[in-house]
Amino acid sequence: MPRPSPARPVRWRRGARNAGGTLLILLGLLWILQGADVVRIDPILCVADCRPITGGSPGWLAIGVAAALAGALLVGVRRGRRRGGGESGLERPVDGR
Repeated sequence: MPRPSPARPVRWRRGARNAGGTLLILLGLLWILQGADVVRIDPILCVADCRPITGGSPGWLAIGVAAALAGALLVGVRRGRRRGGGESGLERPVDGR
């Protein structure tokens, strides 16, 4: 089976990264809204004391922001090397030294 060339990224990786990032963004937004006490969802499955949480939760608000940012990074980051004249000054000389 031929291996993909390093110049072309594998398509399934990009799709998986986009799907995972989108899922993280959506979950993060839900957790932000729940942490801010905008959305209230009754418990579905409980192991012990099954009472709904009342009021906002700063912990879930922070976790939601972190998850949404991580998802946005996954969706927005492009992996691979830039081609052409970069401005970083770290380019290797043409003669290889």
